[in-house]
Amino acid sequence: MLLRKKIQHFIQPIVVLILVQLTWLLLAALWIYFYISNHIIIKMVGNEILPELMPGSYHILVLIFGCVLLVLLQGGFYFIYIYLNRQINVNRVQDQFIANITHELKSPLASIQLYLETLESRQVPEIKLHEFIQLMIKETNRLQGMIDRILGTISIDQKRLAFDFKVYNMKTIIPRILKEVLAKYQIEITQNIVLENPDSCRCVLDKNAFKIIFMNLIDNAIKYAGNKFLLNINCHCRQKYFKIEFIDQGVGIPVKEHKHIFRKFYRVYNYETPNVRGTGLGLFITKEILKFHGGKIRAISPTTGIGTIIQIEIPIYKKARRNFTTRLLKHTIKRKQRSE
Repeated sequence: MLLRKKIQHFIQPIVVLILVQLTWLLLAALWIYFYISNHIIIKMVGNEILPELMPGSYHILVLIFGCVLLVLLQGGFYFIYIYLNRQINVNRVQDQFIANITHELKSPLASIQLYLETLESRQVPEIKLHEFIQLMIKETNRLQGMIDRILGTISIDQKRLAFDFKVYNMKTIIPRILKEVLAKYQIEITQNIVLENPDSCRCVLDKNAFKIIFMNLIDNAIKYAGNKFLLNINCHCRQKYFKIEFIDQGVGIPVKEHKHIFRKFYRVYNYETPNVRGTGLGLFITKEILKFHGGKIRAISPTTGIGTIIQIEIPIYKKARRNFTTRLLKHTIKRKQRSE
């Protein structure tokens, strides 16, 4: 059913465009036929017509000018079609986002409300009370994460992100970032996340922004883990870039979806995890944060069902994009000076 709706959504605009194009081509064919037939008739009876009534170069210029206008009109229709089709896609994606975010917000709120009503209506043992509080904290953190993603997206769209760039040694900062991020997860999850000892090289980055990147990628690995959750994080210094690989053993991402998953609100439907919901903002925010760092991100998942590798690269300080990383540091210094 979902596939049928997607096909209909894709085919209908194309059918409309083809009909419009055929209409204009038919009109152009009739116009040219009328001109040529009249021209042939005039040639046949030209000797019987007064010279001043014979067509000159003016009529040919009119034909050429009309054809040029027709081509421009065709181009205009094509441009309008592309624009409207994009707007339709944007509206459809935004409707899906609203539906997803509504469900995502209602779910933790309903859980918190249930725990609070239970505490209000009956006497709860101390052990159970502690469990309820922990669950409510977990749901509150989940809500906070969703709100932060939405606000982060708004800030990215409006170019209002304020980064605090500094030079860090990746050998020490990556384990520290991961430790702070894993503090919000249960022990069972943290035990299945393995960090390879990072190489020692220096990069310009915003520590808090990189915490968001780690949280988004770890959350995705947990959501789409399938039957077994295991995440390896490998870090290496290359010639000019520091590369981080998040390697999971989850359901994987179809190759055809790789170029779409970093778009705003875009989510991949997977039959193995039909109940997984989200905002479609995590990878988009991750990509935009890396763009501000002069880095890039890509996904590798050759076959569905064997896991996914998310690769991140950021320039090494004074080895790649020197002017860019220097500007990042200067921008942070100027912003702090203005705030003082």
